[in-house]
Amino acid sequence: MLSLAVYSWVLYPFIWNVVISVLAGALLLWVWAVRQTAILGVELTAFAVLLIAAGWQRRLRDRRTQQMQQRLEDVREEQTVQEQAIALARQAHDALQKKLARYAQLQIIAEELSNMTELNSIARLAVTRALALIGKSDVCLLFLLDAERQELSLVASEKHQTMTSIRAKHGDQFDRYVLRTHRPLLVNDIRRDFRFTVTVSTERTINSVIACPLLLDQNPEGVLRLDSAQAGAYTQDDLRLLDILLDLVSTAVMNAKLFAQTQHLAMTDGLTGLTLRRPFLEQLAREITRSGRSREPVSVLMLDVDHFKAYNDQFGHSAGDVVLKSVAEVLKAVVPSEGVSARYGGEEFAVLLPRMARPQANDAAETIRRLVETQVRSERHGDWQAATPLSDEMAASGHDVQARSERASPKEPSRRRRVEAVGGVTVSIGVAAFPDDAQADVELVRVADQRLYQAKRAGRNLVCCS
Repeated sequence: MLSLAVYSWVLYPFIWNVVISVLAGALLLWVWAVRQTAILGVELTAFAVLLIAAGWQRRLRDRRTQQMQQRLEDVREEQTVQEQAIALARQAHDALQKKLARYAQLQIIAEELSNMTELNSIARLAVTRALALIGKSDVCLLFLLDAERQELSLVASEKHQTMTSIRAKHGDQFDRYVLRTHRPLLVNDIRRDFRFTVTVSTERTINSVIACPLLLDQNPEGVLRLDSAQAGAYTQDDLRLLDILLDLVSTAVMNAKLFAQTQHLAMTDGLTGLTLRRPFLEQLAREITRSGRSREPVSVLMLDVDHFKAYNDQFGHSAGDVVLKSVAEVLKAVVPSEGVSARYGGEEFAVLLPRMARPQANDAAETIRRLVETQVRSERHGDWQAATPLSDEMAASGHDVQARSERASPKEPSRRRRVEAVGGVTVSIGVAAFPDDAQADVELVRVADQRLYQAKRAGRNLVCCS
């Protein structure tokens, strides 16, 4: 009984230990009172000592248990902290991986843009890649600034298949705000942004908008914009990424414009603004090939300014340049849009007239000769220039050459007269047509040039077509 009472301090809770110990002690006292033997006194003393030792051991064990529980709680708390740190590290890793993937896409986009020199291709690639790169968007739109009208014009768009066609071709209040401020725009709820009025779009629902300006030499040239029907769709990271993309697109657009300007300079005469000889001959070869297939006529005019050397000797080369530019203005006004006017060399010009037979080409040549004679003259101060701005007759000349020729008076004095070098500006013109006069491009130019010199030999200020 005594051993079991002492051992209970190891097995049972504290209250049961006390109850058992009290019962065992009461029983021992009762037995000692009945028997009055010495051994019972010894056992009672031993029982008290054992109880004290068991209680002390129990206290030490409880203290160690509390310490172990405290350590276990500390370990669990540390485990929770480590798990949270691991979760944060995983989130940071995922975010970093996402950023790396996005920047890898930007690198691919930069490589694609570096190989493009055509503005429409660049615009198409920009909207396609922006919609895929940013995501979370319903529509991506790219507007470019029309310098003449000073308004935005939609040049490229990308949308989900479920979206309807884009009818707003000139932007809205968000695009105009970005163009005016030259700064990126992030709106996560247009109903709560005081800068804009809430409008109901008939095309689609808009709640979130992200847009960046397209800057060329710090000047706004357009806007790239994405919008979503979901509120709070975009973040600052999306805005920064879109801004980086716009920097790449801006560089590509600048390169495309420089390339176009270089091509234009390589194909255009710097003084007159007309096509140079080599591009003219290339276009002539293409037109001859096309006309051969479609069996349509093609005409070529070769014209030369009469007594041009005398103009330069009398008034100087600057005055001669003015004469050439004035003749070029006449050609630009008379030659139809599908035709080509070129400075063939020196004071000699060439004109390509697709789908025009020899009679119509002869009428066009007569119109050019008459307008040069009447519109370009010398001034008293020795400067050569167009006498007046191009008249209505010249402005309309490119649309109805034959009608202008019919309006010309058949009773005007004979043009077979020699024009003095200081009296006025005249031109001699030779006309040749495919396939009547020649079957090849070089031969067609040679025939027109021969007829030009026929006109010069016949007295200048003439048109020779046969």
